[in-house]
Amino acid sequence: MEVQHRNGTTIYCLSNGAATPAWFNAAQRRNLNKTDANFRRRVEIIHDLDFPIASNKIRQSPDGRFIVATGTYAPRLRCYEMSDFGMKFERFLDSESIDFQFLGQDYGKLALLCDDRYIRFHAPYGHHTEMRIPTFGRAMGYESATCNLLIPACNGAIYRLDLEEGRFNTPLKPHADFEVSIRAHNSQYGGSCIAVSPTHQLTSVGCEDGMVRFWDNRSGTAPFVNLNVGSAVSNYGYAESEDVQFGNNAKAYELTSLAYDPSGVHMAIGTRGGCVALYDMRSSKPLYVKEHQYGLPIHTVRFHHGSDLVLSSDARLIKIWRAKSSSISGINTNETENGATLVAAGAMGSIVTNIEGKGDFTHFIVSGDELDPTGDESGLILCASEQPKLQSFYCPVLGRAPRWCSFLDNITEELEEKDREAGDDKVESVYEDHKFVTREEVEQLGVGNLVGTPLLRGYMHGFFMDTGMYNRI
Repeated sequence: MEVQHRNGTTIYCLSNGAATPAWFNAAQRRNLNKTDANFRRRVEIIHDLDFPIASNKIRQSPDGRFIVATGTYAPRLRCYEMSDFGMKFERFLDSESIDFQFLGQDYGKLALLCDDRYIRFHAPYGHHTEMRIPTFGRAMGYESATCNLLIPACNGAIYRLDLEEGRFNTPLKPHADFEVSIRAHNSQYGGSCIAVSPTHQLTSVGCEDGMVRFWDNRSGTAPFVNLNVGSAVSNYGYAESEDVQFGNNAKAYELTSLAYDPSGVHMAIGTRGGCVALYDMRSSKPLYVKEHQYGLPIHTVRFHHGSDLVLSSDARLIKIWRAKSSSISGINTNETENGATLVAAGAMGSIVTNIEGKGDFTHFIVSGDELDPTGDESGLILCASEQPKLQSFYCPVLGRAPRWCSFLDNITEELEEKDREAGDDKVESVYEDHKFVTREEVEQLGVGNLVGTPLLRGYMHGFFMDTGMYNRI
């Protein structure tokens, strides 16, 4: 099991390990625990937590009993039941899912926003119905007080689907001249992310022009206040460099993620340029701006209420930092483009740790349980990523393991100790009995007639061949 030690904290990488060869049958996979020490020491907390190509979203049900993830290829969703540590069901989709929301306490009511402009609704028995929106949606939020499904679209409108009445309400408009800008094909106000406060049901939408627009469901269709985040992060860091180029004429100040804290007083906002602005809702100036320093979009931000930390993620890493000042003393050194800046370890914005994975992250959650469904007391992080296997990390500095996998508190330390005792001893791998050969080497060996048979296993730009057969040839 891989263990990361950063900034005085320990991170257990539960999913990092050798991939099982695709040609292994069920019996061979079961026997790996007897023959391969790497597989014997790995921790697989949820079985079949993977997709054929990649995954893009993962969420936990409000009751904490189920986890649903979407991925490709072919487009599908998978539901996992925590009490059984495995997959409950799998459903294929007609098109790729962009976002989805739980409409009830469990997996019984799901709404999926797909890239063909359809919103698809699923019930316990499967696909229930679907509705099409006028333009392509980018995210989806659910306002439980009014039973409204909110979809920010590329043209700037926020479509409202009333699930109680089964019809569309008047869309929310980002500004007074919205209709004029639509006729002029001006989509600079397009919403890219949305968040609904769990406390006061305030709806906020992050837009391409660097503004967060707020709506109250008791008011009209126009926003009652705007927050200019783009100007607050305009002088920060690496993403402002002329060397950094964003596709489709995108700008570094475009907003890509939003999150409220459980109290509804604080808000974290991520930008395309890799900055996260922390706000008190009572002020238009940020409390702190955190740079990821990679120039990559921040796709997920969330507050961890139990430890007063903020978790923010781009494709490279998950950064864990302080949302409030603490009494911890010490000095951390954070590199900026102007040189090294000393930041007190307990100060607001100081880094607690960084989590790096084997593949690019696309989304993450902090997994909880039935007593803590929001994960505010949990230290287990599950990540969707651009690789078949979803990545999972256990970070004790955040909190304990959820009740459904409480064994992590003890087993991780035991496996780490066994890895240290093993030292540099040679560990056999499942690939040691196979030799990788390129297509040119296959022709040189004169075994081209074996291509397509079990004797030559196709892999990337070559083949795996049994070592014994290779030596005989």
